[in-house]
Amino acid sequence: MKKLISLFAIALFASLSVFAQSSEQLSKILKSEKVTFAEASYLPAVYANLVSEESTEEEAFKALQDNGYFDAEITPDSQVNLSQLCNMYMKVFDIKGGLLYSIFKSPRYAFKEFKAISVLPSEADPSMAVSGRDSIDIFNCCLEISGGNE
Repeated sequence: MKKLISLFAIALFASLSVFAQSSEQLSKILKSEKVTFAEASYLPAVYANLVSEESTEEEAFKALQDNGYFDAEITPDSQVNLSQLCNMYMKVFDIKGGLLYSIFKSPRYAFKEFKAISVLPSEADPSMAVSGRDSIDIFNCCLEISGGNE
């Protein structure tokens, strides 16, 4: 009986540490005024099952980069602009875009698609820096569009 209780306690503490890591990552992203590629990569990489929730931002960044979600010359501490974030999310969520996005798959047309479907406000600029709160808001909109992780 003691072994069973001990095993249960260990499993409980292990699961709590996983949730602590995940919430710690979310808190860090939310506090960020200008999101880096490493920070912006965490949620999409977890969603796409490329990394686990206990992975670091750098591991998430590397997983997305290795799978072609953004260019090889981008570094983890590079700041993300709005068009790059839109392009990453279009690819991760496999959102079908308009004709030009379907042909070119570029950040420019991903940004235009997000404006067209009202994920972004009309005054949004493709080169503007993205805050942590904005990146999570856009991520949540993409979850709604795609129907969640099925």
